[in-house]
Amino acid sequence: LKPLCWTTCFLERAVAMERPQVRGSHATTGAAAALTAGLLRYSVQSSSFTQPAPVLKAAAPSSRPLAARSTGPAPSVATGRDAAACAAVGAGALAGLISLQGSARKSGPRGLRTTTRIVTRSLAECPYTVYGSKDVDIEAEHQPAKDYFAPTEVKMPSELAGDVEGQRKYFAENLPKIYQDLKKHGAVIFRGFEISRDEKMFQDVGRALELEACEDPLHSVAARDAVNKEAGVYEAVNKPSRRKFYVGMHNEMVGNRAPGAAIFVCFKAAEEGGEFLLADGRKMFSELDKDWLREVYNREIQYSTAEFPMGFLEGLPDFAQSAVEPLAYGVMQQALKMKVDFDTQLSWEKSTYDGSKILQVRAMPQLPIVRHPATGEPVWWGSMHSHAEYLRHKRESTFGEEGFAETTGASRINKTDTYYADNGTRVEDDRLEHLDEVTKKSVVTVKMEPGDMVLLDNYMVMHGRCPFEGTRKHAVTWYKSPDYSKAAA
Repeated sequence: LKPLCWTTCFLERAVAMERPQVRGSHATTGAAAALTAGLLRYSVQSSSFTQPAPVLKAAAPSSRPLAARSTGPAPSVATGRDAAACAAVGAGALAGLISLQGSARKSGPRGLRTTTRIVTRSLAECPYTVYGSKDVDIEAEHQPAKDYFAPTEVKMPSELAGDVEGQRKYFAENLPKIYQDLKKHGAVIFRGFEISRDEKMFQDVGRALELEACEDPLHSVAARDAVNKEAGVYEAVNKPSRRKFYVGMHNEMVGNRAPGAAIFVCFKAAEEGGEFLLADGRKMFSELDKDWLREVYNREIQYSTAEFPMGFLEGLPDFAQSAVEPLAYGVMQQALKMKVDFDTQLSWEKSTYDGSKILQVRAMPQLPIVRHPATGEPVWWGSMHSHAEYLRHKRESTFGEEGFAETTGASRINKTDTYYADNGTRVEDDRLEHLDEVTKKSVVTVKMEPGDMVLLDNYMVMHGRCPFEGTRKHAVTWYKSPDYSKAAA
């Protein structure tokens, strides 16, 4: 029942965590509870048709007490009346979920959906992704890399030691030069500053640089822990369960939203590893194979962003499968619409983890190359290096297994892969090998100490993280794009 619990846990999170501000959302509590109860009851009643499931160390969602109460002797045969009862309960849950769709909807960039929320905000919404026109001329603009594709470093002047107010003024007074360096290099590394060792004072850096903080693009799915959510300070993949996970190179983007800039900060470095990684998207564009760039730009890219275990359906008798499958599909579709503020597609697939049936969530098609909003330069864009399952498995041979069998159910659900958008086929392994080779050549490794910061332009530079051991506390604040008109000439 654990894979089922992961799925119903997602429904519960969609109901209980994320949408308390939306009118009528409390009605989903009963709907999700009814759905959970119905599916769990039916799964238990049908246990004679299933094989024993392997014991997995899944997270304990709050629906576990319900599952625990259902562990008594199961009937040897699930009757048609039980199947009908389950379908009725599920249908009632689905009706409750659908009833919430009265919230106003509007169209976002590239046809993506947003939901109007009734909410009091302390931070600005994460802005829409700026794709611009699809007008990059690959043939004409694919030129050799320039020599300035590297982050620049700034050390705190020694005379500012112990002077926090002086450090604030330093950032404000040097804003034009810092913006100039950011626009040219894509990232600026600040070392030795004391103001950024404190979680609260750290925010003064962004304010001094006249950057407007915004919500985490993962806000709608509540997927990232916060150091200080009201101030917009989020954790940067510090969980011990993710220590073996090599975070591949990516631009920060979820659905149709992407911040323009970010400041990453180190409050505590890991005992081993955990280095921050940077890669310039302009250099990536200039060094990737021109023929493949043309192909992937024309075909566009689609990412799978989650997969929900549905293996319990395979153990049901045929008559029950045909009744429950469309119901499960409909419920998950409605739950996703409530949970995320961008359009998604659902498809039945087989899990590469254990071969069981899953419902895979795919985001809408995206461009892998965009023009930088301020400079007009073409840049390699997106999350192909981090999201491609082939490359994740390849990295396991170097860094060790990512530990999906010993981590949380949420991590098992949040599995990703990359596909061509025109026909839904996976990006070829040899193309991914080429991408990995170019990425490794482009990566700059940054070993951060407490107080060190990396200011980056999210449209120009990709970021990632090495595996680590020990305790790591890095954080990030996302911002809207800098106003480069303030940059020094």
